[in-house]
Amino acid sequence: MAHKEFEHWSEAKQIEAVTTFLVLGNMSLVAAATGVPVGTLRRWKAQSWWTEMVSQIQTESDQQLDSKLAKRVDKALDLVMDRLEQGDFIYNPKTGEFVRKPVSLRDTWKMTNEMLDKRMLLRKQPKEQANQEAVGAILKNLATEFAAMARKKVKEDGTEPSEAELQTGVQELSGEAGAD
Repeated sequence: MAHKEFEHWSEAKQIEAVTTFLVLGNMSLVAAATGVPVGTLRRWKAQSWWTEMVSQIQTESDQQLDSKLAKRVDKALDLVMDRLEQGDFIYNPKTGEFVRKPVSLRDTWKMTNEMLDKRMLLRKQPKEQANQEAVGAILKNLATEFAAMARKKVKEDGTEPSEAELQTGVQELSGEAGAD
């Protein structure tokens, strides 16, 4: 039974329309699936309650996903701890049994670094950001030193250094840095 544009729609039907739209992403498909006319859906989408409902549904979905991921992460961490403490399973062909061999230092180091990187990302502290900050600090110090060298050159003979003299100074610094 087709509904008319002027009919009143229940809140449950509105929720159904929003959730169906989030899954399908196409108003024509939503109209076909829910029985709500496309024009009504478009008017609903332009209203503030639609945006609020989308946010609420996405937040609830994110929370459910976070809960599932947290359970899986906990299980994975338990397995990692077991392997670190008890060792990896390997097959012993002489006895025909599986035995545990201690985890190699290389594998332990790699796993630890991966875990620390992920922890930093979760805490919004990516290592690239830390590296960029360190490089930025070094460049700032170099700029300060270059400015001081240029001022010193001006103070010694009372003239400002020419572009060629500044370039020569940079070349000298490059040679000195390479010598270290």
